Amino acid sequence: MSSLKRMLEIIDLYSVRQPLLTAEEIATKLSYSRGSTYRYLKELVAAGLLVNIAGGYAPGPRVIELDFVIRQNDPYSGIVLPVMRSLNERLQCEVLACSYYRGRVVVSHQFRGTDNLTISYGRGRRMPMFLGAGSKAIMASMNKRELKQIFDANEEQRRAQNVTSDWEIFFADIRKIRRRRYAISYAELDEGNVGIAAPLKLKPYGSVVLVFTQTRFDIIDEKRVITMLMEAVEQANALIANIEAGGTPVDWLAPTQTGIEHAAMSAIRNGSGRLEK
Repeated sequence: MSSLKRMLEIIDLYSVRQPLLTAEEIATKLSYSRGSTYRYLKELVAAGLLVNIAGGYAPGPRVIELDFVIRQNDPYSGIVLPVMRSLNERLQCEVLACSYYRGRVVVSHQFRGTDNLTISYGRGRRMPMFLGAGSKAIMASMNKRELKQIFDANEEQRRAQNVTSDWEIFFADIRKIRRRRYAISYAELDEGNVGIAAPLKLKPYGSVVLVFTQTRFDIIDEKRVITMLMEAVEQANALIANIEAGGTPVDWLAPTQTGIEHAAMSAIRNGSGRLEK
């Protein structure tokens, strides 16, 4: 294993539950020698990726700087963020963007809604791989081989999340999501919340998620909301495809309201801005 990969494995240890690690803990978790561990830590500190603090090591300022660079210059963010903002303004609900990497789903962007929602997985948080509409929409974008690899590699996570151990049953459920082109989940991540997600054609994968309270979800027109999400994501995917084909990033143009979306936007709203059935 190269030194670079070993240092990346050190970075990979950090999470909300493990924000600070000692050199001894890192060496034990990764089975590195004491000398190699201190050598890698010295290089990571010099690069600003870690800082030596309180007798241990924590993520450094370079991580914050890179986050700013991504938010300011990522061409995909220039497409996804306006879509999210538009959905947030029209539906006044929580809107999340999820990204997939190395067997993980992470919330990359978040717009807060008007409801007093409990959201355990906000921006920067790693989501459960098998729970929640955002993760399920991403898995529905994968081919069978990729999905089987994730299924086999995460047995412990599947057991913890009460996911079936039967591959055929699991794959059949994902195929249903793929056919309808959106995922919906009820109280899988937070009690009393409903999530609806559609996949983004990012490389490798992504999704946009709408989150409502169950109380609010019961009074909105579900079909209209799903149509609005699907149309917005389809337009975003068309612009993403343009970039992937070598085109230049374009400014987001607000979509004209037609069909069901026009009906949804002209529907009578109550004082909270809820789309009524």
